[in-house]
Amino acid sequence: MTKYFFPALLVMLLFTGCARQQLQPTISLEKFQEESARSVPPSSKKFIPQGNFSAMPSLGDEGGITDYILGSGDLITITVFESDELNTETRISSRGDLAMPLLGRVHIEGLTASEAEKKIEQALTENFMHTAHVSLFVKERMNQQITLVGAVKQPGTFETQSRKRILEVLAFAGGLSQTAADTAYVTRKNKDNGTNQVYLVDLDALLTEGRVDMNMLIQGGDVIFIPESDMIQVDGAVRRPGSFKIDGEMTVDSAIASAGGLANYADEDDIKLIRKTREGKREIVQVSLDDIIAMKQNQNKDINNDLWQELLLRDGDVIFVEASGARSFYSGVGFSIGFMGTGMTFKNPTN
Repeated sequence: MTKYFFPALLVMLLFTGCARQQLQPTISLEKFQEESARSVPPSSKKFIPQGNFSAMPSLGDEGGITDYILGSGDLITITVFESDELNTETRISSRGDLAMPLLGRVHIEGLTASEAEKKIEQALTENFMHTAHVSLFVKERMNQQITLVGAVKQPGTFETQSRKRILEVLAFAGGLSQTAADTAYVTRKNKDNGTNQVYLVDLDALLTEGRVDMNMLIQGGDVIFIPESDMIQVDGAVRRPGSFKIDGEMTVDSAIASAGGLANYADEDDIKLIRKTREGKREIVQVSLDDIIAMKQNQNKDINNDLWQELLLRDGDVIFVEASGARSFYSGVGFSIGFMGTGMTFKNPTN
């Protein structure tokens, strides 16, 4: 039995040795830090909707209005109490206009019924009447469309007959995808000058902090864009390899923690950080977990200065933890009958 043991052990060590150094470093840590300091993080190049950015309307500014928003194709009835001759039943044109006696065309698309009533009253009293009281009734509604694009489960255009809040609208698209960022961009056409108004909604404050003031009122015609979050990949000798969001300022050790921590066969001194340069070249730098933790401690946990700043993870970074040959052997060895007569079995835990 003994004469088979040592050859078998040698074969096992050879197998485990193959698991080491799957990725070879291409750059020193110092050079990596210098190049990273000169490069632009990929996240700064992501798409941002075009328009005039504004603070999200507060709940007080909304005034509790949840009226239906008038749109092209709606069949409406106008009643002017001071003059039966001005009573009208008509559809709003494709351009959003209402045709009325005396007034001709009045643009009312994007207004609520009460807002349209006031606009017609004002037009009548300015030119034709001393007083005017107008009632507008929507006899037939054409559903208003809301568009959701980006990191939602089912992007598309959805119809609604009334104003909805953003949480209700996100439910139309099946909710956020796993890669969704913490911000939503709501683009709305300004009814006065036709320009785009863009509102930012803090989804993290809404969903995790319960900030109901962030549950913005959405109107027909709004376009909601949810950007992809900055993502990193963790692979190799970790417990749960996969893709993870960059949550705030993420470092290599916190990325590994997101992946469930190191596997028992991991080599803590052989962790690879892989990053693409501005020119698209892939650079691989080798770091040690102990060195990373020591650097953070030396900086008094302030990682926003000096060279350590360049080791903050960026969108697209990959962390690969190499396997230790000896640890892989001990993790994979077992006991049974029949492996080359040794009574031992071996399964490479890195596979």
